[in-house]
Amino acid sequence: MKHSQQVSGNSFFSNSLFIFLARFFPTLASTFVIILFSRALSPESYGRYQNFWVQLSMLYPIACFGLYAAALTYPKEVIKAIWLSFKARHHLIFGMWVCLFATLFATLQYHRAHIPFFIPFFFLVSFAISFIAESLLIVRKSFTVLIVVNITYAFLFCVLHWLMICKGFSLQMLFYYLLFIAAARAVIFILFVRKDYKQLAITPDHSNIDVPQIRSLWLHLGAYDILQVVFSWIDKFIVTLALSVSVSAIYFNGAQNIPFLPILLSAAGSAMLMQLAIPGNANEKTYTLSVINHSAGLLSSIVFPLFFFFILFRYELFRVVLSDAYLPSVPIFLVSVMVLPLKAYNFTTVLQRYHKGAIINTGALLDVIIACALMYPMYCWLGLPGIALSFVITTYLQAAFYLIYTARLLDTSIFTLIPFINWGLKLIVFAIIFIVIHYVLKRHFTDVFTLISGLSLTCIIIVISLGRELKLNRTTDV
Repeated sequence: MKHSQQVSGNSFFSNSLFIFLARFFPTLASTFVIILFSRALSPESYGRYQNFWVQLSMLYPIACFGLYAAALTYPKEVIKAIWLSFKARHHLIFGMWVCLFATLFATLQYHRAHIPFFIPFFFLVSFAISFIAESLLIVRKSFTVLIVVNITYAFLFCVLHWLMICKGFSLQMLFYYLLFIAAARAVIFILFVRKDYKQLAITPDHSNIDVPQIRSLWLHLGAYDILQVVFSWIDKFIVTLALSVSVSAIYFNGAQNIPFLPILLSAAGSAMLMQLAIPGNANEKTYTLSVINHSAGLLSSIVFPLFFFFILFRYELFRVVLSDAYLPSVPIFLVSVMVLPLKAYNFTTVLQRYHKGAIINTGALLDVIIACALMYPMYCWLGLPGIALSFVITTYLQAAFYLIYTARLLDTSIFTLIPFINWGLKLIVFAIIFIVIHYVLKRHFTDVFTLISGLSLTCIIIVISLGRELKLNRTTDV
């Protein structure tokens, strides 16, 4: 088992790091623009701008229909064998599926923001292609290509937004120019995917693929992904359609995902799938438990400090970074952050690895149904924070549902799936540390100094906690 521990430690961490870096820079650019535009534009103009991204983020993953998630489930040789098994009609059907959502997105933008039809249409197509191609390059471990291309894209993304503020803001012209760099990134990814997989040899073992099983998993993953995207964006999407653009801007800034955390969690989930796909482990279930516990320990070292930082420093964060105009977003933000501790665990990775798509989709469907059922009554009761709270409640219910079924699948107890002692100690220690830090800084210093110092100390705490966790896993037999 020492070998398994070595694999789940070093390989998992390095794969997670490279996947995170590959997706880090576009997220950094988006965060920069959120701060820039929140301070430079009126809430109405900022709301129209963000409505474009909210609707795009809702629709383009649905257009991909889980292909990128399915790609991460199999070794690269199997992916090539699957690709070669596709017929021309399969490509045509999928192309029509993507064009359907591109047309829907373009129609929404044309009628509500008066953006020429072709811009949002090709924007969605470019993002869908990039998303799928990025997963194929991750499986191939072409991290250098991903990082270089995404750095270039992020730089040009920031430059175009900065120039638009300097020269005069025009929503149509901004997205016209952004379309060029989005399309260029998609083309470059396609060229490298074609080059990488063309050179890849397929052995007879990999060519004998179980097409019905793969199709079943893909359909389940596609359905699950659609449900996850709907759950993540349906509240913001409905707000963009039902309420004013200024209210939409306030809700978006309060309910948005913590920058970089989604790509970190996605990187960890992708690395876990790649790790669990490694053959040759004598006791697969024991090995699986070691991987998911190791992942939970590492992620909690990052997520828990961030959880307490965002709770305690929320007012300083909004006043300094986004300006006083968005202080009404703070209660929404506080409610949304309550889901953060759950992000230290990937609840569906094991179910996905064992092809339990029906269970995954049942949990996701119940999640969406309950959340949507709660949205309106919670909004009537608590206003905009009530919408956010309805999704927090259902996320905890969904986590419990997945844990129960994962425990049954591995024939173990829920208490062995999550390192509760590890997590409990961290929560207590981090809570005490951050309460003391915030009290001292707020009492004696300005908002700017308090925020910068609090963030700096959070980074130091994360590094120390991560180092301790890695050292602990290197010296512990599983």
